[in-house]
Parts: sequence; structure tokens; C-alpha cells
Amino acid sequence: MNAITFRAPQILWFALLIPLVFVFFVARERRRTRIARRFVSERLRGVSNPLRSLRPWLASLALLGCVIAFAGPEAGFRVVPIEQRESNRVIVIDVSLSMDARDVGTSRLDAAKAIAKRIIEAQSGRVGLVIFESAAEVVSPLTSDGDAVEALLDSIQAGEVSNPGSDISTALIAALRLVGGDAGERGDVVLISDGEDQSTRLDDAITKVKQRGVTVSTILVGTAGGSTIPRSEGSGVLVDDNGQVVTTCARPEALKKIAGATEGMFYANPFGEHDLDSLAVTGGAARRRNVQVPIERYQWPLAFAWMALFLGSLANRGAE
Repeated sequence: MNAITFRAPQILWFALLIPLVFVFFVARERRRTRIARRFVSERLRGVSNPLRSLRPWLASLALLGCVIAFAGPEAGFRVVPIEQRESNRVIVIDVSLSMDARDVGTSRLDAAKAIAKRIIEAQSGRVGLVIFESAAEVVSPLTSDGDAVEALLDSIQAGEVSNPGSDISTALIAALRLVGGDAGERGDVVLISDGEDQSTRLDDAITKVKQRGVTVSTILVGTAGGSTIPRSEGSGVLVDDNGQVVTTCARPEALKKIAGATEGMFYANPFGEHDLDSLAVTGGAARRRNVQVPIERYQWPLAFAWMALFLGSLANRGAE
């Protein structure tokens, strides 16, 4: 026998008022009786009906049934199959100094943040965040709280990892640790960068990603013409050790290589509204699972209340 539970058990406290209502009904019936006896023919007012004394009981029971019905009684459950599209997705963002270049209408990093937010909003599963220069740093582990990840996105700055350079291989390995930590979930990686790569172990990292069956889609931010890099303190532009102005150009080669080797997709400056639609479609795999849904039984007390009111109406026959 399945136990009965209530969706809103706090409503049952109103049942404590039923005895007061019962006393009111009894007092009201007695008053009607006294008034009816002033007439010559008591039968015309229904006072002689022996069942009339049951009306306070039946009305009170009807109210009790309504209170129980409003509390939402539930007993047993039914199994409902549902389908979800969700996955683990790790977003990797390049925060090297070259991402401060402003050849896309704003800084490359700000453009990367905007792209990342669009991806997070379209993500139905969990999302993690990794940033990198020559070293990688996990900013957020996998979480279902997309708003929290977006807030962390707003806080990151170029050069934040404090390891100058750009090593995509370390970023891939860090992302692989996150997305591969849950073997029961499908997962992928989205890498956003201007493509500059100073690593010597990129092929090894790609091999490890392929062995784990993780897809890496890459997004290039920047132009082939390139741009100078503003100084972080806001005065002038960045120069090298020889005093020469540094110009950074977007380099798609490494990003295309990663996407092609892992069966991911490559995007170049996807600033259009629907440029990332294909990425959103492939971001999750369909998962079926059975959910136990409680069966509502409010009909039982409601039927009881209706029957009590009906019997009360019969007991009142001849009263008018």
C-alpha cells in the first residue's frame, strides 16, 4: 500500500477550524428550530424531518473533504519517460596579451566573452571555464549555473594567468581533465583564441583528445591584417625588447587543425546572430530516462465532499 503524501501539507492546518464551523452549524440549526416552532404547521418548515439533525455533520465533513483536496493528496506514482539533450561543455578562452588587440571593433577578448556567453545561454547541460596563456587555469568547474559562469567571464582580463605566451596544448589538456571527468556524460570543448600558438606539444595534446573521443570546436577571433596591442596601463602600444611595435595577426592554422582532427567545427569571427547555431545543435546528445511522477488523488476527498453535500441536501428536504 503506497503512503499518502500531500503537495501542500500546510493547508491541512485549516482542518483545525472544522470543529468551530461544526459548532456554528449546530447553533444555527437549533435557532432555526426555535423559530420554526412558532408556526402552526412545523412540517411546512421541515423541523419534523428526523434526518435534518445530520446536516451540521454532513456540512462539516464536506468542508473537511475540500480542505484535504486543496492540500493535494498524492498516492503512488507513474513512470514517465523523458528525453533530455544535455552534455558537459568546457569553454576555453585565450587571455594572452594579444587578445587585447582591437581589430574586431573591440578587443578580441571582449568579443570572445560575448561569444562565450551566447554559447552558455544555448547550453542545456553543465558548463566549465578554462583560461590560458602559456599555462592554463580552471576558472569554473562543470556547473549547471550558467549565470555564475557568465559572471566569472566578466571578471577575466588579458594577462590574468601571469604566464606570458600562448600554449594551446596546455589548454586542451586542462579542458580534457574537466570534460572527461564524468564518463557517463557526453562532453565537448569549445576553444576561443586568436590562433597564436607557441607550444611544441600540440600534436600530443590532439592525440590525447582523440583517444578520449572528445570533440573540440574552435573559434578564431581576430583578422589577418592584425593590430597593435594597447598597453594595459592605457598609454601607448606594446613593444618588444628591441623597441619595435608588436603587431599581432590572427592565425587560423592551429585552430583548423584541432577542429579537423577531433571532428569539431571551425568558426572565424562568428559575430552574426545565427553563426553559432550549428554549434548549439551539436552541443548535446539525447538522453532518455524514466521519472517517477506522483499521482494526484484530490478526486477522492473531493468526491467525498460532494457526496456529503448531496446527502445534506436530501436531509434538508421539505425545509423550504
